[in-house]
Amino acid sequence: MTSELESFIAKARQDPNLLQQLEGCSVEQWGDAHTPLDVDLDRVVSVAAQAGFAITRADLIEAQCKQLDSFWSFEMGNSFVARRCLAELQCLVSDPSWQVRYD
Repeated sequence: MTSELESFIAKARQDPNLLQQLEGCSVEQWGDAHTPLDVDLDRVVSVAAQAGFAITRADLIEAQCKQLDSFWSFEMGNSFVARRCLAELQCLVSDPSWQVRYD
């Protein structure tokens, strides 16, 4: 996420006027968990420009992609750990000669 976008998010969270203009854009979630995918990018860019920030659609899309990639990587890591734990549990309650399969 660009520093300009981070600065805009911080200001938007604290400025009641910006919050009102960005109503429905989930500003409270930006940057922490994700940059929401279902926001009106043109509206965000316009509001940011009026507030003195030089943010483009590309900045918002880049932030969305980076956070989705981070989320995907985290979830994939969790799924592999969960699969290994499930396999170990299956071994404990089934035939001891049963082989763990990771496919």
